[in-house]
Amino acid sequence: MDPFFYLVIYAGAIAGASCGLLGVYIVGMRMPFIGTCISHAAMAGTIWASVLGINPTAGALVASVATAVSLTAIKPGKTKLDTNVGLAILFSLMLGLTFLGMGLVTGSRSEVLSLLWGSILYVQKEKAIVITIFALILAVFVWLFNKEMKVLLFSRSMAQATGVHSGFVYCSFLGLCGIILAVNLPLIGGLMIFSLITNPAASAYQLCRGHRWVVIMSITLGVATTMIGFGISYFFDLPTGACIVIVSTMIFGAAVLYRRVINSRD
Repeated sequence: MDPFFYLVIYAGAIAGASCGLLGVYIVGMRMPFIGTCISHAAMAGTIWASVLGINPTAGALVASVATAVSLTAIKPGKTKLDTNVGLAILFSLMLGLTFLGMGLVTGSRSEVLSLLWGSILYVQKEKAIVITIFALILAVFVWLFNKEMKVLLFSRSMAQATGVHSGFVYCSFLGLCGIILAVNLPLIGGLMIFSLITNPAASAYQLCRGHRWVVIMSITLGVATTMIGFGISYFFDLPTGACIVIVSTMIFGAAVLYRRVINSRD
């Protein structure tokens, strides 16, 4: 294999691992739609930054973090608005802003459209370093606040009642989620990043019992998904993003089948 692809494989593995780790908590909190919502917020921020002539990465970070943190305004038990309903409303807003911005972009829209599927084959060393740094920050965060994150997984209302600084941890997690999705978006793409967040974690919950094993399995499946998908696309000359999405879905299907077989034996 061409040495050029070593960096691509590394970046894909890091992206898969960080999205797999994020997915454990996003899927566990029953709000997988957050991946689509924040990725479209990052897309909208990137596009509008290009329209206004400012740094696209800065625009993506501001839009994604602001969208993620705004979800903390939805308090369980204190509002009739469900978190997933709030996500749907924010998603519709970001989708509208994205297409409005695309209509205002002058010249070629190929770079903007590439945000849908990403461009992992054109990853640069600097970008790989950035996603590695934030992957490590995420790992340190969930390690330091392991107890708080477990309580949030069980119930946000319970977390508030037990006084584990749920507001700070929840807000920090969502902000970090927004940053990671924003820095990975140009590589992974707005469509593929949703599958990397949801499918490995959902598969891990099917296969494992216990929080630690779910985390390990989700990270492992996130990395495996990107590696297998990239291998298929390389050897059969197929779109990388599409292959990764299909592989992640097939792994989830296999996990569900495995769980049914195990349950039938009990």
